[in-house]
Amino acid sequence: MRRKKKQSPWPLIAAIAVLGIALWVLLARVVFVVRDVQVEGAGQIPASDVLRLSGIRLGGSMGRVDAEQVRLAVESDGRLAFVDLEKRYPNQILLTVRPRSHDAVMLQGGNVLVLDSAGYVAQVLDQLPENLPYVSGLRASYYQLGRQLDTADGRCGAMEAVLEALKARGATQYASEINVEDIEDLRVITRTGVTVLLGNTENMPDKIAWMAAALSDLEARGERGGKLDVYSGRKADYIPEATVAPDPKRYGYDSSTQSAGATSAPEATGVPES
Repeated sequence: MRRKKKQSPWPLIAAIAVLGIALWVLLARVVFVVRDVQVEGAGQIPASDVLRLSGIRLGGSMGRVDAEQVRLAVESDGRLAFVDLEKRYPNQILLTVRPRSHDAVMLQGGNVLVLDSAGYVAQVLDQLPENLPYVSGLRASYYQLGRQLDTADGRCGAMEAVLEALKARGATQYASEINVEDIEDLRVITRTGVTVLLGNTENMPDKIAWMAAALSDLEARGERGGKLDVYSGRKADYIPEATVAPDPKRYGYDSSTQSAGATSAPEATGVPES
């Protein structure tokens, strides 16, 4: 009696593979297609504008939506910052963005660049806007709307440290200019002409807190100009501009002049040093 020849499993495997590929193509073209895009965080910018900027095509393949390409597209006109893209299969996308903040300005090639604190170009103008601090000493080889400035010398990071601390301490109204020429000798020039010596980026929130407390007192005293040293992050020393007096008055602000119960941000009134 002859034995039956054993059949090879490969034709069955091949058939299953072909069926699987066909099923995937069908799902990709019919089921896994973009039917709905939800936009969150755009503020006053219409969702339709965000969708147009993103390049996401309704009816397109879910698999072909690339988060990095969407980020570059969304940020290309400077108004928005990309936050996240979530694919909710089979056919929905959640795109999260935020309005790009306007935190400072700089001059570049005759143009005024409006920057967020991280150095992304949010707007290009031909005139300086009001109420935004001017950043001096910041150099970029080129700029592009919606992109971060091309700086590799640490100055952009130093600017961010100062701007974020100013915002965190509610002290942005004091700053007229931020000088980042030397990242070990950062300076803020106030709207009353006081030069604030910050040193490097260490303990920047504490330095700005001392700055704000001292400036509030100095403005109440009618002081303008001079220098305010908050380099240590633990006190503030104010030296007025030189006068005819041989020993000009000097105000010192330290923990001993803080209001009762204060533990972090100084809320001092200045007292003349003896």
